[in-house]
Amino acid sequence: MKRITFGTDGWRGVIAQDFTFDNVKVVAQALADYLKTKGLSQRGLVVGYDTRFLSDKFARSLAEVVASNDIPVLLASKPAPTPMVSFTVKNRNAGGGVVITASHNPPEYNGIKFKPEYGGSALTHITKEIETLLYQSPVKQDEKKAKRYIKEVDFETGYFDKIKSLVDMRLIREAGFKIVIDAMHGAGDRIIERLLSGTKCQVETIRFKPNPTFGGVKPEPILQNLQSLIDTIVRQGADIGLATDGDADRVGVVNSEGQFISSHEVFALLILHLHQNKGWNGGVVKTASVCNIVSNVADKLGLPVYETAVGFKNICELILKEDILIGIEESGGVGFKNHVPERDGILAALFILEMMAMKKKSFDELLMELTNEFGKVRYDRIDLQYEKPDRMDLVPSLQSQPPQQVCGLNVEKISTYRGVKVVNGIKFHFADKRSWLLIRASETEPLMRIYAEAANDKMVQRLLNEGQRLLKMAVKD
Repeated sequence: MKRITFGTDGWRGVIAQDFTFDNVKVVAQALADYLKTKGLSQRGLVVGYDTRFLSDKFARSLAEVVASNDIPVLLASKPAPTPMVSFTVKNRNAGGGVVITASHNPPEYNGIKFKPEYGGSALTHITKEIETLLYQSPVKQDEKKAKRYIKEVDFETGYFDKIKSLVDMRLIREAGFKIVIDAMHGAGDRIIERLLSGTKCQVETIRFKPNPTFGGVKPEPILQNLQSLIDTIVRQGADIGLATDGDADRVGVVNSEGQFISSHEVFALLILHLHQNKGWNGGVVKTASVCNIVSNVADKLGLPVYETAVGFKNICELILKEDILIGIEESGGVGFKNHVPERDGILAALFILEMMAMKKKSFDELLMELTNEFGKVRYDRIDLQYEKPDRMDLVPSLQSQPPQQVCGLNVEKISTYRGVKVVNGIKFHFADKRSWLLIRASETEPLMRIYAEAANDKMVQRLLNEGQRLLKMAVKD
């Protein structure tokens, strides 16, 4: 059994192999001890869960251990999206929150995301402190205290009120869009449909029924997983399709033609919407795998740009320190000003609809305007299964002997990004100012990921192939 460690966003493991009731209880005790050491225990813990196998049972088990430590627990009465749990932490002034979820990971995984009192991703120093508390205290289990301190609550009302305060629902209500929502069998359920009930919009939600196997598709809102959404849009003649992942903190967009739109272009449009249409200001934070179009849009608007390592906790850290308008991940995660420092796929979806309603243009027209001014994004990513235990050693090996030229492009600068324990990402910036190659080890799955952006699709594929070759050389070393 692997040691319990927290990665880019909490602890994850394979159900029944690593993610067991015994291990969940160990983490629960460490969280209870953490809340006590920080003087947060009497503010209580918010506990939510997604639709994965046994998530509700794992949540109950964790809640019982925490309650046995004389800590009040607000336990979700049904599956709840991660952003809803994070908002509830802040809204209820709780000491912290937990979501039982493995987000977009395959169905055999489950996990624990811890949300500190500020209602966002736990920073590295916090998860390290929790790790030091593992196995330090015996797990407490007291049935009477569990009954006394656990209260089941529906988190929707407060969250819905917040969302409605951020989005002009009146505009969307009158727009009369035909929308298809894909919940991917996750915690997103029919939430967007309910938020739009009573409007002139026609909303159809597909794959909303909870399914621990996610219908045999990984619950990540990217092209290869959204064929059901694409088929429904084309069949229904919808204006737009919006998908949320397993815990609804990420968003994917499909246009009226059934074409998947890259997250880079979606988020570039959202920056323009928030700043130009809504009048919001602040910096733009993007992870290393986000394309240049985001920086180019921010530069045009005069907004400062920050780049971080992959992992929303790195974005969250900046949100807590600086005036940030938007925080962006390549994988579809985006967080917004005036909300919690957390990804929110539901709010992102509604902002997209608000943008269409405000501009009185289709998503396709808005996208065409963007590409006419800033060019089309030429980007791709490949995920390589890598089960060997030396996954975290590969990037440091590349770092020790980096190439000076890749695919005929001169390397102008090299950036490295540190994970929880070691450097797990290396990015080659090329002299043409348009191209880059990023190689990183995932901290949540046994994968090596390679990302590339270039002036044309052919060069993107060449860079990805060269990234694979560089990885093979690192393995041999």
